[in-house]
Amino acid sequence: MPTLPEELVKTERLAPIAGKTSGELVSIDKGVLAEIVERFAQAAGAIERGNNRAGGVRKLWTCVDAIMRTGVTPAGCATTSR
Repeated sequence: MPTLPEELVKTERLAPIAGKTSGELVSIDKGVLAEIVERFAQAAGAIERGNNRAGGVRKLWTCVDAIMRTGVTPAGCATTSR
């Protein structure tokens, strides 16, 4: 079986937020802050979904490779009834 390019199955991890305070306070509208926080949450969710897809593709190809080599579906690999 061909090997998938690493770019297709690479998982991304974000570093934890550990910003240091500057001591300089700013004012921001509550609505703008709410939208920034919502967009940040959406971005984090998109990264997690992408990681899950990449992991699924990697698992699928591992299963397909095992099936092609042995003719048997290994435990943990899904089967279809089409």
